[in-house]
Amino acid sequence: MSILAGPHQSDDQLELYALGRLPEQSTAAVEEHLLICVACQERLDEIEAFSLAMREAISTEPPARSFRLWPALPRWSFAAAAVFASLALALILYTHSPHNLGPIASVHLTAIRGETPSVRQSRETDISLTDAPHETSLRLEVVDSAGGSMWSGPLNATSPEAKIARELAPGTYFVRLYDGAGKLLHEYGFRVTL
Repeated sequence: MSILAGPHQSDDQLELYALGRLPEQSTAAVEEHLLICVACQERLDEIEAFSLAMREAISTEPPARSFRLWPALPRWSFAAAAVFASLALALILYTHSPHNLGPIASVHLTAIRGETPSVRQSRETDISLTDAPHETSLRLEVVDSAGGSMWSGPLNATSPEAKIARELAPGTYFVRLYDGAGKLLHEYGFRVTL
């Protein structure tokens, strides 16, 4: 009889069969073997009993403790972390606030092409033109990269300088020099950085 039944089924195959997870092509062979092999039938009964006992044990066991993302720490450590975060935020805000800006930035501009000068952001920007024509009536206009007027005013021909008494945000600016009739004479550029 054992020759006709073939080799005994492994515990893994019997367990998969008991759980209903054995592939279809293997199920038929296991069932044929179980019809004639008493030893495999007994092992299958043991596996099913064990599986049933495990299911009952799991269903009656109290729920497991939930996973804690934070380990148990003293309460003062959370307060210390909050204080540290507040100080870090205050430092960031202080270093980027207007009262931390330099008082004056000076930029010397020339109409000759070359590297665009840069100045640090400050409360006031002084502009001096090195190649302004010696005309009596000159007007200067400072615009941002979008063409929005930031400052406009007359320029003294003897000392071609202008004071922009306001903070300029970081970015690129263009300085336009006009004669008395409103004709554009020169255009300059500079950058404001943090």
